[in-house]
Amino acid sequence: MPAALVSVAGALARRAVVRRAVKVVALLVPVLLVGGLGVGVLVVVLVASAPSRPGHGGTGTGCSSIVPAAQVVVAGLDAEQLSNAQAIVAVGREARVPPYGWVVAVATALQESTLHNLDHGDRDSLGLFQQRAGWGDAAKRLDPASSARMFYRGGANGARGLLEVPAWQLLPLTEAAQAVQHSAFPDAYAVWADRAAEIVASPAVLSAVCAAPVGGGGPGSSVIAAGSRYLGTAYSWGGGGLHGPSLGFGPGADTVGFDCSSLAQYAWFTAANVVLPRVTDAQAAATRHLPRGAPLRAGDLLFFHAPGDPPGSYHHVGIFDGQGNMLHAPRTGRTVEVVHHVFADPYYASQFALATRPAASTGATVVASGP
Repeated sequence: MPAALVSVAGALARRAVVRRAVKVVALLVPVLLVGGLGVGVLVVVLVASAPSRPGHGGTGTGCSSIVPAAQVVVAGLDAEQLSNAQAIVAVGREARVPPYGWVVAVATALQESTLHNLDHGDRDSLGLFQQRAGWGDAAKRLDPASSARMFYRGGANGARGLLEVPAWQLLPLTEAAQAVQHSAFPDAYAVWADRAAEIVASPAVLSAVCAAPVGGGGPGSSVIAAGSRYLGTAYSWGGGGLHGPSLGFGPGADTVGFDCSSLAQYAWFTAANVVLPRVTDAQAAATRHLPRGAPLRAGDLLFFHAPGDPPGSYHHVGIFDGQGNMLHAPRTGRTVEVVHHVFADPYYASQFALATRPAASTGATVVASGP
């Protein structure tokens, strides 16, 4: 089966109330398509397919989207709201909260703070979720990642998080939120169900992960940032190149987009002025082969070989993000997307053949360096 990527069908965004988690998950999990919201936005749901670091501990703010909030637009959200929504989803993914929980959390923050990180509130309430002083110190409540982590896992003094609510996935959204918040207006959360589902369905929000900036801000991090600008762009056989998406040929003749190798070529050229060859086999030959099991960095290229491929040939390439995930253009009918925990995905793990590292010196043209 391909990557653990699924789509949110248009029905999710139009649903009057997200009634039960099992229904939401039934929509999210089995489908390997790119679906449209009611407003026609293409969506790719990114669901982690392997264990991630525990959600406890740490107050770091390193939870964000691989697509910076400043580079994208989600209708109706300002930059701060978008960044906060990214943090809520990133923390939820890190804590292995099912996608329904992300919707509950975003709906709660919409009601409590309109997704703004408020430094004030009723009595001693602060932050996205307007958590009272008993939840933790002010610094934690005012940190989007930390406050989201407390919403999911609980705070100090026995403050109960969503994951501690019995059978929370079976509760309607408003009841799940109220079980955490204990609001004086217990029915208020339901009105945000549609909007929260739409926000969570945005590729820029769904791509959010918790990690320190990859590559320390070096070339690899910039390569990922460059390629991520085109999340949701159509796959086009033969399309794309150094300067961006373009019409392809053959099956891609009528589609403007990228194929797998052109996305890698574009990202490395844009970020580091490194000119890679155009096709996968040539890229593999022209970049430094890494020993099997060697530590990987952001920007490294991952090559895949299927049983039917000729010896030494690679049918697919993706870009490693430094955190276990892969940015790639998968195939006709799909769009540029992220595979979370790529080496835990059975499809990609079984076909992974080679990792390489392009030269990162400015102005360099990559040349073959041998295996």
